[in-house]
Amino acid sequence: MRTLALFFAALAACHAVAALPPEEGGARLDPEALARYAAPGEPARYAELIRSLSKPAEELGAPARNLRLPVRSYPDGRPKLVVTAAEAWASADMMWLRGRTVRLESLTPEGVVESVLEADEAAVDRKAMLAVAKGRVRARNGGDRLTGVGALADLDAHYVRVLSRGTIWTRRLGGVDLTERGLF
Repeated sequence: MRTLALFFAALAACHAVAALPPEEGGARLDPEALARYAAPGEPARYAELIRSLSKPAEELGAPARNLRLPVRSYPDGRPKLVVTAAEAWASADMMWLRGRTVRLESLTPEGVVESVLEADEAAVDRKAMLAVAKGRVRARNGGDRLTGVGALADLDAHYVRVLSRGTIWTRRLGGVDLTERGLF
């Protein structure tokens, strides 16, 4: 069921991508575009993450290397959602993270990777369960994949919206670029 919800959310996201303004510098997160094309819920929820991602990394200090941090756990303590980053900056309480070469993995209770979201650069709010990415993004759930540039993610809802150049690969259709053509 979750796979089906992710697939339809991805289809809706790519359908709306065609109306987004052109990118500048590879991965611009335009606040006006986000207000119009945000993931479910209040678009303002992403504002702080967007601001943190636009701040130059040089101003953040020295990054931690090869960070791995659970975002959510099952009742028995096993990780349910894990974030890893090649370079990362975290808040003192570890509830906020900004990183480069970021990977979010959703795990089954047995520890098997169920779905993956990868980004060149991302900010994650562990308390609000939100993430914003810039640069290349890739999402995978089973045999279905979603790629593009820039993304918003509601981690509780398992929802990912690619902001531009979205392409979906499904077992049924193969590769589909919905910014170039419609689904039917």
